[in-house]
Amino acid sequence: MQNNNGKQVEIGKSLHEARVAKGMSIDDIQKITKIQKHYLEAIEQGNFAELPGDFYVRAFIKQFADTVGVNGIELLNEHDDSLPDTQSEEYADEVSKDDVNSRVASRSREQRKDSFRKVIPTIGIIVAILVVVCGIWAVVVHTNSSSQTSISSSSVSVTGSSESSSSSSKADDKKKEDKKSTDTKTTIKEVSATKYNVTGQKENTVTLKATGRAWSSIMADNKTLFQGSQNSGDKKDVKLPADTKSVNISLGNTQGAKILVNGTELKYDKSTPLTTQITLEFSK
Repeated sequence: MQNNNGKQVEIGKSLHEARVAKGMSIDDIQKITKIQKHYLEAIEQGNFAELPGDFYVRAFIKQFADTVGVNGIELLNEHDDSLPDTQSEEYADEVSKDDVNSRVASRSREQRKDSFRKVIPTIGIIVAILVVVCGIWAVVVHTNSSSQTSISSSSVSVTGSSESSSSSSKADDKKKEDKKSTDTKTTIKEVSATKYNVTGQKENTVTLKATGRAWSSIMADNKTLFQGSQNSGDKKDVKLPADTKSVNISLGNTQGAKILVNGTELKYDKSTPLTTQITLEFSK
Protein backbone atom coordinates (compact mmCIF):
# COMPACT_ATOMS: atom_id res chain seq x y z
CA MET A 1 0.00 0.00 0.00
CA GLN A 2 1.42 3.43 -0.92
CA ASN A 3 2.34 5.63 2.02
CA ASN A 4 0.24 8.76 1.43
CA ASN A 5 -1.42 9.56 4.74
CA GLY A 6 -2.48 13.04 3.66
CA LYS A 7 -4.57 11.72 0.77
CA GLN A 8 -5.95 8.90 2.92
CA VAL A 9 -7.07 11.37 5.59
CA GLU A 10 -8.70 13.48 2.86
CA ILE A 11 -10.67 10.45 1.58
CA GLY A 12 -11.73 9.51 5.10
CA LYS A 13 -12.79 13.06 5.90
CA SER A 14 -14.94 13.35 2.78
CA LEU A 15 -16.69 10.04 3.56
CA HIS A 16 -17.20 11.07 7.19
CA GLU A 17 -18.76 14.38 6.17
CA ALA A 18 -21.02 12.65 3.64
CA ARG A 19 -22.16 10.13 6.26
CA VAL A 20 -22.95 12.86 8.81
CA ALA A 21 -24.82 14.86 6.16
CA LYS A 22 -26.91 11.78 5.45
CA GLY A 23 -27.68 11.44 9.17
CA MET A 24 -26.27 7.91 9.23
CA SER A 25 -24.20 6.20 11.94
CA ILE A 26 -21.28 3.82 11.50
CA ASP A 27 -23.64 1.02 12.60
CA ASP A 28 -26.04 1.98 9.78
CA ILE A 29 -23.21 1.70 7.23
CA GLN A 30 -22.16 -1.67 8.68
CA LYS A 31 -25.69 -3.09 8.33
CA ILE A 32 -25.91 -2.03 4.68
CA THR A 33 -22.38 -2.89 3.48
CA LYS A 34 -21.69 -5.86 5.83
CA ILE A 35 -18.21 -4.35 6.41
CA GLN A 36 -16.95 -4.65 10.00
CA LYS A 37 -17.43 -1.48 12.07
CA HIS A 38 -13.74 -1.04 12.98
CA TYR A 39 -12.78 -1.13 9.28
CA LEU A 40 -15.31 1.61 8.51
CA GLU A 41 -13.89 3.71 11.36
CA ALA A 42 -10.35 3.10 10.06
CA ILE A 43 -11.41 4.36 6.60
CA GLU A 44 -12.88 7.56 8.07
CA GLN A 45 -9.66 8.10 10.04
CA GLY A 46 -7.54 7.58 6.93
CA ASN A 47 -5.83 4.59 8.53
CA PHE A 48 -5.99 2.17 5.58
CA ALA A 49 -3.27 -0.02 7.13
CA GLU A 50 -5.95 -1.42 9.46
CA LEU A 51 -7.84 -2.98 6.53
CA PRO A 52 -7.32 -6.72 5.90
CA GLY A 53 -5.19 -6.08 2.79
CA ASP A 54 -4.65 -4.02 -0.35
CA PHE A 55 -7.15 -6.24 -2.17
CA TYR A 56 -10.02 -4.84 -0.06
CA VAL A 57 -9.11 -1.11 0.18
CA ARG A 58 -10.79 0.02 -3.05
CA ALA A 59 -13.76 -2.36 -2.60
CA PHE A 60 -14.47 -1.12 0.95
CA ILE A 61 -14.06 2.57 0.02
CA LYS A 62 -16.40 2.25 -3.00
CA GLN A 63 -19.10 0.47 -0.96
CA PHE A 64 -18.80 3.10 1.81
CA ALA A 65 -18.99 5.97 -0.73
CA ASP A 66 -21.97 4.59 -2.65
CA THR A 67 -23.85 4.06 0.63
CA VAL A 68 -23.46 7.68 1.77
CA GLY A 69 -24.36 9.14 -1.64
CA VAL A 70 -20.83 9.76 -2.98
CA ASN A 71 -19.92 8.48 -6.45
CA GLY A 72 -17.52 5.68 -5.51
CA ILE A 73 -15.92 5.38 -8.94
CA GLU A 74 -15.23 9.12 -9.19
CA LEU A 75 -13.76 9.13 -5.66
CA LEU A 76 -11.42 6.24 -6.51
CA ASN A 77 -10.37 7.85 -9.78
CA GLU A 78 -9.70 11.18 -8.07
CA HIS A 79 -7.37 9.55 -5.54
CA ASP A 80 -6.09 6.76 -7.77
CA ASP A 81 -2.39 7.52 -7.14
CA SER A 82 -2.77 7.27 -3.35
CA LEU A 83 -4.62 3.93 -3.37
CA PRO A 84 -3.14 0.43 -3.80
CA ASP A 85 -3.24 -1.21 -7.21
CA THR A 86 -5.74 -4.10 -7.24
CA GLN A 87 -5.53 -4.83 -10.95
CA SER A 88 -3.40 -7.89 -10.30
CA GLU A 89 -3.75 -11.29 -11.88
CA GLU A 90 -5.51 -12.49 -8.72
CA TYR A 91 -8.01 -9.61 -8.91
CA ALA A 92 -8.77 -10.29 -12.59
CA ASP A 93 -9.26 -13.98 -11.86
CA GLU A 94 -11.68 -13.22 -9.00
CA VAL A 95 -13.75 -10.83 -11.13
CA SER A 96 -14.02 -13.28 -14.03
CA LYS A 97 -14.91 -16.14 -11.69
CA ASP A 98 -17.63 -14.01 -10.09
CA ASP A 99 -19.66 -13.85 -13.33
CA VAL A 100 -19.18 -17.53 -14.12
CA ASN A 101 -19.97 -18.69 -10.60
CA SER A 102 -23.09 -16.48 -10.49
CA ARG A 103 -24.47 -18.17 -13.59
CA VAL A 104 -23.53 -21.63 -12.32
CA ALA A 105 -25.15 -20.93 -8.92
CA SER A 106 -28.34 -19.74 -10.61
CA ARG A 107 -28.56 -22.87 -12.76
CA SER A 108 -27.83 -25.05 -9.74
CA ARG A 109 -30.70 -23.51 -7.76
CA GLU A 110 -33.12 -24.07 -10.62
CA GLN A 111 -31.97 -27.69 -11.01
CA ARG A 112 -32.49 -28.31 -7.28
CA LYS A 113 -36.00 -26.87 -7.47
CA ASP A 114 -36.85 -29.04 -10.52
CA SER A 115 -35.48 -32.15 -8.78
CA PHE A 116 -37.53 -31.43 -5.67
CA ARG A 117 -40.72 -30.96 -7.71
CA LYS A 118 -40.09 -34.32 -9.42
CA VAL A 119 -39.68 -36.27 -6.18
CA ILE A 120 -42.80 -34.83 -4.47
CA PRO A 121 -45.14 -37.54 -5.96
CA THR A 122 -42.67 -40.25 -4.88
CA ILE A 123 -42.57 -38.84 -1.36
CA GLY A 124 -46.37 -38.89 -1.24
CA ILE A 125 -46.44 -42.57 -2.25
CA ILE A 126 -43.81 -43.47 0.35
CA VAL A 127 -45.76 -41.66 3.08
CA ALA A 128 -48.96 -43.50 2.10
CA ILE A 129 -47.13 -46.87 2.22
CA LEU A 130 -45.69 -46.03 5.64
CA VAL A 131 -49.17 -45.16 6.96
CA VAL A 132 -50.54 -48.52 5.74
CA VAL A 133 -47.58 -50.44 7.21
CA CYS A 134 -47.95 -48.64 10.56
CA GLY A 135 -51.66 -49.50 10.59
CA ILE A 136 -50.94 -53.19 9.95
CA TRP A 137 -48.23 -53.19 12.61
CA ALA A 138 -50.63 -51.65 15.16
CA VAL A 139 -53.23 -54.38 14.42
CA VAL A 140 -50.61 -57.13 14.78
CA VAL A 141 -49.32 -55.68 18.05
CA HIS A 142 -52.87 -55.43 19.42
CA THR A 143 -53.61 -59.03 18.38
CA ASN A 144 -50.39 -60.33 19.97
CA SER A 145 -51.17 -58.42 23.16
CA SER A 146 -54.63 -60.00 23.35
CA SER A 147 -53.17 -63.46 22.75
CA GLN A 148 -50.56 -63.01 25.48
CA THR A 149 -53.27 -61.92 27.95
CA SER A 150 -55.31 -65.04 27.16
CA ILE A 151 -52.33 -67.35 27.53
CA SER A 152 -51.30 -65.78 30.86
CA SER A 153 -54.71 -66.62 32.38
CA SER A 154 -54.28 -70.37 31.65
CA SER A 155 -50.54 -70.89 32.13
CA VAL A 156 -48.15 -69.12 34.51
CA SER A 157 -45.07 -70.37 32.68
CA VAL A 158 -46.31 -69.08 29.32
CA THR A 159 -47.09 -65.71 30.91
CA GLY A 160 -43.56 -65.43 32.20
CA SER A 161 -42.24 -66.18 28.72
CA SER A 162 -44.54 -63.55 27.19
CA GLU A 163 -43.45 -60.90 29.69
CA SER A 164 -39.80 -61.72 29.01
CA SER A 165 -40.39 -61.41 25.26
CA SER A 166 -42.23 -58.10 25.76
CA SER A 167 -39.38 -56.71 27.91
CA SER A 168 -36.82 -57.81 25.34
CA SER A 169 -38.83 -56.12 22.57
CA LYS A 170 -39.02 -52.88 24.56
CA ALA A 171 -35.25 -52.99 25.21
CA ASP A 172 -34.59 -53.48 21.49
CA ASP A 173 -36.92 -50.56 20.65
CA LYS A 174 -35.07 -48.34 23.14
CA LYS A 175 -31.70 -49.29 21.62
CA LYS A 176 -33.02 -48.41 18.18
CA GLU A 177 -34.30 -45.04 19.43
CA ASP A 178 -30.97 -44.32 21.13
CA LYS A 179 -29.06 -45.24 17.96
CA LYS A 180 -31.40 -43.06 15.89
CA SER A 181 -30.75 -40.09 18.17
CA THR A 182 -26.95 -40.50 17.90
CA ASP A 183 -27.14 -40.86 14.11
CA THR A 184 -29.03 -37.58 13.71
CA LYS A 185 -27.45 -35.55 10.96
CA THR A 186 -27.12 -31.80 10.71
CA THR A 187 -29.82 -30.24 8.53
CA ILE A 188 -29.31 -26.79 6.97
CA LYS A 189 -32.41 -25.05 5.62
CA GLU A 190 -32.20 -21.86 3.56
CA VAL A 191 -34.45 -19.10 4.95
CA SER A 192 -33.15 -16.35 2.66
CA ALA A 193 -30.05 -15.62 0.54
CA THR A 194 -27.97 -14.90 3.66
CA LYS A 195 -29.92 -16.63 6.46
CA TYR A 196 -30.10 -20.35 7.29
CA ASN A 197 -31.70 -22.52 9.97
CA VAL A 198 -29.52 -25.36 11.37
CA THR A 199 -30.94 -28.35 13.27
CA GLY A 200 -29.83 -31.81 14.37
CA GLN A 201 -27.00 -31.41 16.90
CA LYS A 202 -26.64 -30.23 20.50
CA GLU A 203 -22.97 -29.33 19.99
CA ASN A 204 -21.94 -27.60 16.77
CA THR A 205 -18.70 -26.72 15.00
CA VAL A 206 -18.33 -24.18 12.17
CA THR A 207 -15.45 -24.73 9.75
CA LEU A 208 -14.02 -22.09 7.39
CA LYS A 209 -12.05 -23.40 4.39
CA ALA A 210 -10.21 -20.94 2.16
CA THR A 211 -10.09 -21.75 -1.56
CA GLY A 212 -8.47 -18.41 -2.27
CA ARG A 213 -7.27 -15.37 -0.41
CA ALA A 214 -10.04 -14.53 2.08
CA TRP A 215 -10.86 -12.65 5.26
CA SER A 216 -13.62 -13.75 7.63
CA SER A 217 -15.01 -13.51 11.16
CA ILE A 218 -17.38 -15.58 13.34
CA MET A 219 -19.63 -14.16 16.08
CA ALA A 220 -21.79 -16.41 18.30
CA ASP A 221 -24.62 -14.60 20.10
CA ASN A 222 -22.76 -11.27 19.53
CA LYS A 223 -19.46 -12.65 20.92
CA THR A 224 -16.48 -12.77 18.54
CA LEU A 225 -14.95 -16.27 18.34
CA PHE A 226 -12.63 -15.77 15.35
CA GLN A 227 -11.55 -13.16 12.83
CA GLY A 228 -8.60 -12.99 10.48
CA SER A 229 -7.24 -13.64 7.01
CA GLN A 230 -6.77 -17.04 5.38
CA ASN A 231 -4.78 -18.19 2.38
CA SER A 232 -5.85 -20.87 -0.08
CA GLY A 233 -5.91 -24.26 1.65
CA ASP A 234 -6.21 -22.86 5.18
CA LYS A 235 -8.85 -24.39 7.46
CA LYS A 236 -10.28 -23.04 10.73
CA ASP A 237 -12.56 -25.07 13.04
CA VAL A 238 -14.57 -23.01 15.56
CA LYS A 239 -16.50 -24.96 18.23
CA LEU A 240 -19.61 -23.06 19.26
CA PRO A 241 -20.54 -22.67 22.94
CA ALA A 242 -23.37 -24.87 24.21
CA ASP A 243 -26.89 -23.47 23.61
CA THR A 244 -25.68 -21.05 20.91
CA LYS A 245 -28.76 -19.61 19.20
CA SER A 246 -27.36 -17.35 16.47
CA VAL A 247 -24.06 -17.13 14.57
CA ASN A 248 -23.02 -14.30 12.22
CA ILE A 249 -20.29 -15.07 9.68
CA SER A 250 -18.73 -12.12 7.81
CA LEU A 251 -16.92 -12.94 4.56
CA GLY A 252 -14.48 -10.57 2.89
CA ASN A 253 -14.31 -12.69 -0.27
CA THR A 254 -17.34 -14.93 -0.92
CA GLN A 255 -15.64 -16.57 -3.90
CA GLY A 256 -12.63 -17.67 -1.84
CA ALA A 257 -14.33 -19.30 1.16
CA LYS A 258 -16.35 -22.39 2.07
CA ILE A 259 -18.50 -22.77 5.21
CA LEU A 260 -19.21 -26.16 6.83
CA VAL A 261 -21.43 -26.85 9.84
CA ASN A 262 -20.57 -30.15 11.57
CA GLY A 263 -18.95 -31.26 8.31
CA THR A 264 -21.99 -30.38 6.17
CA GLU A 265 -21.22 -27.72 3.55
CA LEU A 266 -23.45 -24.65 3.51
CA LYS A 267 -24.37 -24.03 -0.14
CA TYR A 268 -24.68 -20.26 0.07
CA ASP A 269 -25.32 -18.07 -2.95
CA LYS A 270 -21.90 -16.96 -4.22
CA SER A 271 -23.48 -14.32 -6.47
CA THR A 272 -23.84 -12.17 -3.34
CA PRO A 273 -21.51 -9.10 -3.01
CA LEU A 274 -17.77 -9.57 -2.52
CA THR A 275 -18.24 -8.80 1.19
CA THR A 276 -21.32 -10.25 2.87
CA GLN A 277 -22.68 -11.49 6.18
CA ILE A 278 -24.34 -14.90 6.67
CA THR A 279 -26.58 -15.68 9.66
CA LEU A 280 -27.07 -19.18 11.10
CA GLU A 281 -29.99 -19.77 13.50
CA PHE A 282 -29.59 -22.97 15.58
CA SER A 283 -32.43 -25.07 16.97
CA LYS A 284 -32.48 -28.66 18.31
